[in-house]
Amino acid sequence: MFFTEQIELLQSSGNLGAGLQILFALIIAHVLFDYPLQGDFLAKYKNRHCKGDETNPPLLWVHCLTAHSLMHAGAVWAITGSVIIGLIELVLHWIIDFLKCEGITNIHSDQALHILCRIGYVIAMALCCNSVEP
Repeated sequence: MFFTEQIELLQSSGNLGAGLQILFALIIAHVLFDYPLQGDFLAKYKNRHCKGDETNPPLLWVHCLTAHSLMHAGAVWAITGSVIIGLIELVLHWIIDFLKCEGITNIHSDQALHILCRIGYVIAMALCCNSVEP
């Protein structure tokens, strides 16, 4: 866990500065994993409507969307130190990206939902004294 001191300060006193540092780290990680580190393969094949090569397995999109979501969950876990928040990120990121791939949301609402999740994680950490315990 990279932000032990900030997390302890956030949980002990609700320190706004510590919360903003954690939020900033979560947003930076999100941008890195949603853009340069996602790669063309995951970006394309996480969408179940993408018809790729005939040799691709029919449920390739599930694997790609799950792998992409696991990358985000790992980053959230590393930053917050909370397995629970990491697992919540796994599920929420999967659902939010699935909705975008289905055309229910667009890129703007997709990104807004991801950022709102990160704000929610920081608020939850500030309110829950034991959030760093796995």
